[in-house]
Amino acid sequence: MKNNYSLFILLFLISGSISAQQIWDNFQDIRKNDYGFINGTFIPYFENPDKSGVNTSNVAGQYSRNASETFDVLILEAPMADLSDYVSGAKQISIDVWSPNAGVTVQITLENSTLALPANYPTGRHSVYTAVTSVANAWETLTFNFVEQPDASVANDNVDHLVLLFNPNSNTGDTYYFDNINGPELASDPCDGVTANADVFNDFECNQSVDFIFSHSGINFRRVPNPDQTGNTSDYVATYTRNGGEEFDVLIGLFDGNLALEEGSTISIDIWDPAAPSTYRLSLQNANNDVIIAVDQATSTSATWQTLTFDVSSVFESTDISQFVILKDPETFTSGQFYFDNFQFGEPVSTNDLSAFNSLSLFPNPANEISTLSFDLNYSAPVVLNIVDVQGRNVQSSRVNANTGLNQIQISTQALSNGLYFYSLSVDGNSSQGKLIVNH
Repeated sequence: MKNNYSLFILLFLISGSISAQQIWDNFQDIRKNDYGFINGTFIPYFENPDKSGVNTSNVAGQYSRNASETFDVLILEAPMADLSDYVSGAKQISIDVWSPNAGVTVQITLENSTLALPANYPTGRHSVYTAVTSVANAWETLTFNFVEQPDASVANDNVDHLVLLFNPNSNTGDTYYFDNINGPELASDPCDGVTANADVFNDFECNQSVDFIFSHSGINFRRVPNPDQTGNTSDYVATYTRNGGEEFDVLIGLFDGNLALEEGSTISIDIWDPAAPSTYRLSLQNANNDVIIAVDQATSTSATWQTLTFDVSSVFESTDISQFVILKDPETFTSGQFYFDNFQFGEPVSTNDLSAFNSLSLFPNPANEISTLSFDLNYSAPVVLNIVDVQGRNVQSSRVNANTGLNQIQISTQALSNGLYFYSLSVDGNSSQGKLIVNH
């Protein structure tokens, strides 16, 4: 009986330790805090540099320390619940850390943002915790030990900042990676009780099932408060500032497994564009970075939330779509910030839309010098044909006034290199896509 009682106590303590923490941020499907201030260079969506060890996540946060700051900090903003157990040591904060050196101190200070000012230490600093790295160039889980309470007058339930310092009281410029922040329980969680929606890839709130692994602009990709809740009532959205030095500035992400498209599938993204019109391209790719389909849509109104819908219905039979690429104004060197949200499946294309073009065919295919696209139209209308390469670049465009009945458009392939291309034929907002193979 004594042994069973001891086992019960042990299990109770273990279960209490496991449930003592709450994941604040794993840079994938859980993002519960904001980053209010950063001394160094922080990239919140960065491909994991080492998936072989403790942390096998696709994505982690990258932080390069500002060598000119002796106490270089990141501030994570989130209101916390009662911290009594963290001060007593009954519960502990943990973070996965990849450090270039062993023996590096990592410090956490929990503080009240109203009371704690840059030059009034120790006022407002509720408690301090430290851990020390034990390996170099490898992931490890750091568990933080309570050190002191600089300002014991701060109540245990009146703290809203977690200040994170790598190698404090030094002037190094080292780069660290961190992930899986297990912090104190939050005072409130807006996602409690929210049922996940399988049709939503990322709303930057309670549905975040895709991993952003790369952006050319790096530090300028963030989850931020919504700048305009007219037309989009979300509290949080993403912001991105295009890198004007890149002709094809990209955001790259991974789906959670291969994307399951159905007949009529569309994908939509809400865009808030301060400088419309702008072209946005969605490219769906396989694991080898081969483009399965690339679709362009354009914003029409500045500083207003708009939903852009990308018709991907022509590739619904593809089973190997594993990643996506989002581009703003491809084939240009423009810069500028925009916001986006609610990356998800859109309204399906109707059967009538799918059959806007009757008897669509391309011959010959593969093509040597010329291929002829034939289609049957139910009424006279302007038709636009675009040809893009596997990198999503538009290599040929034409516009014709098509007649009722059978129409043909000749595609010259003489100037095109051998390989795979994609065509998009559009009329009155409806489109059909297909593949063109060039083989001289």
